[in-house]
Amino acid sequence: MLDLGAGSQSKARTVAEIAQSALKRPRHARALAGLASYLETAVVLELGTCLGITTAYLGKHATSVTTIEGNPALAGHAEDIWRRLNVQNVTSIVGDFDDVLPSLPPLQYDLIFIDGNHRGAALMRYVNELAPCLSEKGVIVCDDIHWSRDMEAAWDELIQENRWSLRVDFYEWGLLTANPSLAREFHRIRF
Repeated sequence: MLDLGAGSQSKARTVAEIAQSALKRPRHARALAGLASYLETAVVLELGTCLGITTAYLGKHATSVTTIEGNPALAGHAEDIWRRLNVQNVTSIVGDFDDVLPSLPPLQYDLIFIDGNHRGAALMRYVNELAPCLSEKGVIVCDDIHWSRDMEAAWDELIQENRWSLRVDFYEWGLLTANPSLAREFHRIRF
């Protein structure tokens, strides 16, 4: 199966190999779902569907989830999983993020989860392109911020930007929000 993610050792991997290396640990998927529930998210955007497990967690706590996956075979596996789990509020788009993002409808997202590409320049580009699409209290969650030096450099640059009121480094992922009711703070939490 084709794998478009950064750092892949080979271009073709089995579903089991992708699941072993790419799926979020259950506690992280539950934490992300808990965040979605706490924020009372209506509209979620996910970049990087993979097998759709995290998407299913998010779908249980949001009104609608739009998820983008570059690999058609992975997107198909994800749709099978959502059917089995009875998750019906997910819209799946297959394509390269850079091609799909400009064509998305103009929505205000309560949660944007960036879990694909895993290159620093791409992370910066996606955050900059999607930040104007956040609802007033919306959050962007950037996955794998310590995956490589390149990703760490991008994360370090993002948390220095004045537009973010709250920045939290959970090690596995980072959270950014421009929520005007929050004081400008940075926290590092290992969990």
